[in-house]
Amino acid sequence: MGKEFENEIKLLDEVYSEMLEAIMNKPELQDYEVSRIYYENVSARLNKWVTHVKDVKNKLEKQESLGDLTADNRPA
Repeated sequence: MGKEFENEIKLLDEVYSEMLEAIMNKPELQDYEVSRIYYENVSARLNKWVTHVKDVKNKLEKQESLGDLTADNRPA
């Protein structure tokens, strides 16, 4: 795999880290104002995460496919 997917992995790692951080910093539901601010921030971040995942998908689709990986000399 090497450096072929370095940029894609970096973008996905960033999204993963931010998602984990958002999950870990979830506030207590009893405090309405803090919860409201948290969910507004998370919904705004979702837009960025979706854009990153979409960019990775597009980059991977543009890469040349490996073609047919089946063996030509199959056993009898």
